[in-house]
Amino acid sequence: MKLPLTFERTTSTSRDLRAGCFLCHGDRAHWTSANAQALAAQHHDRTGHPTWCDIAASIRYGRAAPDDRQHDIEDAIASRAVA
Repeated sequence: MKLPLTFERTTSTSRDLRAGCFLCHGDRAHWTSANAQALAAQHHDRTGHPTWCDIAASIRYGRAAPDDRQHDIEDAIASRAVA
């Protein structure tokens, strides 16, 4: 079976960044915002210190299936009650 040429899939991506300076912060993250990599580079340029940046990328395809379990708390309590 061929997929249609205009196939669309649900995709979400995210990036988590942590960066720091080995001299000023050791291996403890000092910058954690979206521009942590740029801040580490700028710190190195200004001070000459060795800096680091760890980047974790996540890509997710599709969505979780809807949860068809009981959602009404009163019904859930009543179903657990002893007759």
